[in-house]
Amino acid sequence: MSSDIVLSSASRTTVLSLQRTERQLDVTTLRLATGKKVNSALDNPQNFFASTALSEGASDYQRRLDGIGQNARTIQEALIGVDAISDLIDQGEAVVTEARENLLLGIDDPAVYEEEINTSPPSLSSQILAASPDVYFRLNDGGGIAVDSGTGGGVAATYANGAASGAPALYTNGGTTSATFDGVNDRVRITDSPLINTGNYPARSMELVFNADDVMTRQILFEEGGPTNSLAIYIFNGEIHITGRDSGNWGPTTPGGPTNIRAPINVGETYHVAFVFSQAQNRFEGYLNGASINTAPVPVGNQAFPSHGNNIGIGGMEQDAWFDDILGNGSGFSFNGRISDVAIYNSILDDNVILAHAQSLNSTTSLRYFHRDFENILNQIDGITIDAHYRGTNLLRGETLTTIFNPNVTSLLETEGEDLSVKGLGIQRFDFNDINDLDGILENLRAARTQVRNYATTLISDLNIIRTREIYTREITNTLDSGANDLTIADQNEEGANLLAAQTRQQLGVTALSLASASNQSVLNLF
Repeated sequence: MSSDIVLSSASRTTVLSLQRTERQLDVTTLRLATGKKVNSALDNPQNFFASTALSEGASDYQRRLDGIGQNARTIQEALIGVDAISDLIDQGEAVVTEARENLLLGIDDPAVYEEEINTSPPSLSSQILAASPDVYFRLNDGGGIAVDSGTGGGVAATYANGAASGAPALYTNGGTTSATFDGVNDRVRITDSPLINTGNYPARSMELVFNADDVMTRQILFEEGGPTNSLAIYIFNGEIHITGRDSGNWGPTTPGGPTNIRAPINVGETYHVAFVFSQAQNRFEGYLNGASINTAPVPVGNQAFPSHGNNIGIGGMEQDAWFDDILGNGSGFSFNGRISDVAIYNSILDDNVILAHAQSLNSTTSLRYFHRDFENILNQIDGITIDAHYRGTNLLRGETLTTIFNPNVTSLLETEGEDLSVKGLGIQRFDFNDINDLDGILENLRAARTQVRNYATTLISDLNIIRTREIYTREITNTLDSGANDLTIADQNEEGANLLAAQTRQQLGVTALSLASASNQSVLNLF
């Protein structure tokens, strides 16, 4: 439906001109308000999208710039700590030098004090677990069940006929309770298991700890097997015996064995006993307190110690077992004393591992002579390495700092941390009553100073790299922002002139429209 109002040609032309001027005013006003001549893709698609890409690139670099700055602060924090540690090392050297002079002159130093410290090795149980035994009974449990802590998933075992846990520990270094046996038909019964007697293995190692109240009677400590194939550890005539026999004729004497490995033992003493079978090495070897007591050859033709039945017993015979002189039948040969830490491995334990296990039984202590002032200095060094962290990263505790320089994560710098604690620097703490030890401490301090200075040089180098890249990244950000502005920014002078011109045209248009209206009115007056 067309309008009922009809404009003259002059009026319509003037109105259209005013509308164009109004649109131009809007565009110019927007440009002046935003400072941009391209505010949307409609203004200039090519420049708009190119400018947007440049602006986004600048934003990506700006975010990296923040991370670069924070990482520089992390290195600065570490450098502050390094300087403090270096000063403390110098101070510590002065203290040790003075203490050395006093010792040479025979002057008592009131800052030197005596302290008894624990020098025990890792406990036997921790070392056994670290060696990954297939079966491991500590025999420190209760409830009639012997718990298997080995890697094989748990082999069932029960205390029988009076055997029980809860007896005193057999050793002082991490020892708990042990199992006690009264020598009257009691034992720990272990069910048949592919991890022990019903599997074929080319290697077998076994160890246990015991303390006997009787060393003359024939008594089983451990046995598996029977008339054909057998492994056993037992006591007889004041000796520990380790025997093995299989149907493949291994043993030094009669066909099929058994072997004859033995060593003297005493009543009331705690012993660590072990054996190693190795088909590959052609040996069956026994150990007492970590030392080899004898080796018996095994047949080269055998690929593994063969499987066998007849159950397994700790502290007593469960069915049958070979001694080195006779075959034992039925139950009996019960042990009188205490046993703990029975571990079975289907692998070869090295001689040094067996020795370490045997030497770990008893706690050891030693007197050390410390210097109070020197200890305070060392404690402060450790305190600085703990405190010298920034936003969760501590380079002085060996942590690594990664600085990323570009949005694509293709340019980065790894600043490796270093342990500058007393332990990491290798600084010895004692003894302050020994000239050789004091000379060693001074040597440690000099080496520590060199280590700290070298690390400081590394940190300064990395910090300079980061600062250079920070400046470079800032320049890139400015360049990208400038490039984006070049494509979209408005000339304020030009737009101001355009605004003035548009306003003038608008005023002229309004005047022209008034004149056109007056002309139309004159025509009407003629009628």
